[in-house]
Amino acid sequence: MAIMSNNIQNNGGGNSGLSTTATRRTVRTGNTTLSFRDGDTLRGVVSDVHGNEITITMDDGSSFTGKLGDASRYSIGQKAAFIITGSDAGTIYMKSMSDAYLLGMDDTIEQALEEAGLPKTVRNFDVVKSLLNNQQSISRENIMNNLQLCARYPDADVNSVITANRLGFPMDKASVTQFDQYANQTHQLVNRMDTLADSVNSMISDLASSDPDMARRALTDTIDIALDSLPSLEEFNLATSKVTDSMALTETQTLISDENVLSATNPDEAETLEQALLDSEEPLMGSEDEVALSNKETGNSPFNRVKQLFTDITDRAMSSLRGDEQQTTSFIREQAGFILSETERADLADTLESQGLSQEITKGLRDGSMTAREVLTNIRGLIDASSNEQLKAIIDSPALKKILKGQFLTGWTLSPAGLKEEGSIEQLYTRINAQLDSLGNLGKLFAAQGSGDKVVLNTSDMQSNIQFMQQLNEQFAYLQLPLKLSENNAHGDLYVMTKKNSIKQSPDNLKVLLHLEMDSLGQLDIHITKEHTNIATKFYVDNNSAKALLERNIEMLKDAINNQGYAFTSEFLDKEKQIDIVKDFIEKDAPVGNISRYNFDLRA
Repeated sequence: MAIMSNNIQNNGGGNSGLSTTATRRTVRTGNTTLSFRDGDTLRGVVSDVHGNEITITMDDGSSFTGKLGDASRYSIGQKAAFIITGSDAGTIYMKSMSDAYLLGMDDTIEQALEEAGLPKTVRNFDVVKSLLNNQQSISRENIMNNLQLCARYPDADVNSVITANRLGFPMDKASVTQFDQYANQTHQLVNRMDTLADSVNSMISDLASSDPDMARRALTDTIDIALDSLPSLEEFNLATSKVTDSMALTETQTLISDENVLSATNPDEAETLEQALLDSEEPLMGSEDEVALSNKETGNSPFNRVKQLFTDITDRAMSSLRGDEQQTTSFIREQAGFILSETERADLADTLESQGLSQEITKGLRDGSMTAREVLTNIRGLIDASSNEQLKAIIDSPALKKILKGQFLTGWTLSPAGLKEEGSIEQLYTRINAQLDSLGNLGKLFAAQGSGDKVVLNTSDMQSNIQFMQQLNEQFAYLQLPLKLSENNAHGDLYVMTKKNSIKQSPDNLKVLLHLEMDSLGQLDIHITKEHTNIATKFYVDNNSAKALLERNIEMLKDAINNQGYAFTSEFLDKEKQIDIVKDFIEKDAPVGNISRYNFDLRA
């Protein structure tokens, strides 16, 4: 090659008639010193073409970018050659050689493998292709180094391994695995939550068949872990409304029985009571943590404003999907009536009554009003006194598995209303991490029996996923949003495209990408640009029904945001490509690798 250690050597390949004995010149640009003569030939691989700019990557990994009128005739991965015709004030002037030197990507890869003395296997081919895509050297030494690197992670895509290494991510199995999953859009936590909850149920069932004493302990500990969290906002409001209804009923009965206190002919006092009951329907803060949460500063950070925009969107969209604000069920996600069918509730109630639970308690299970938390609390009280046969009857109940899974999933997700609460996302991940630690330890305890090893594996995968997300957050504001909607769980990604240091310098300018995956809307990408009080949105949808739904409701969203003092505009476009977390987010507005840039004239 013509380039060695950033020095341009005359390889005798030039045919322009320029003297090869011309004076050697040295040009210092940035941290790179180039030594060359007029007539030297510069060869490399086309690593980027953008408009009339073309980037050439040399064999040692250095890159040069310049303008070329017909750059569009070049393709990434082609080899190309240029002759140096002169220099002036630090600018190197060149012209392209004959098209005979141009090679396509496949030809370039095959030639690189031949020169390296390596077989043309699929994996070797993929490694060289990834090096080209990452603007890396395709010298024999670099190919060999990266083949060895990729061999350490045989289950990961080679491009993920090479890209992660170039970007400076930790090169251990957990980090590489997570980078691979994020890069290939297989990173959704909501799917892993399902898998983990199922593996916990499988572990308990296996133990019930082999060792009742172990099963008793596993079920007890699992229920304790599931209950070790504060009620969700919806569950708390439900409990508040139950207390309010009970108090209102008692007070009304007392007032009605005392004609001297309230009579039907006393409208003023009746109106006072009615107002008191209405006032009492306001949600009440319960625990000290919730009181502290309500007293925290609401905050006007860019991230909070984006969260508010997101909740406005989901609130409007989901209410419209339900049709005239009518929900298909009267139960919230935390209630047995949502989690279990009527038959399943009846079967579980019969099982619990046979073990001493009163019909007064099981009534709430039968009618569905009891929450999963209340069901598990009552089951927890029966475990110690139950016989092995009774315990197995509880564990074998499909309803128990659904209730236990439902309790975990509602604790690991946030509703749009819950997302509005200040600190809700931080509290969510704190809770998830604590419960994952506990479930991981429980799985290790029973790893030799049943399916405990699967619990350990699944908890470790979720923990690694969250840790990788934290690594991304060192430079970017990014979060997965595990969402609890009215009918099902959904996945969301919130990318703040503006780097954190830029947000600090200019907090009123913000670029955000919100990615949603919902059964009802399909995949939806919302690009949000905020400049001071102007908010512009682009909705990328993958189906016409979702597009029509959003268009019908956009005026409501516009009014809601304008009422907050912003000027809102929107645009609807067809979704044509998936998000590339590396190119569209991590590398957004950032230089790739160690690229040295020079201006050179490529006109023939």
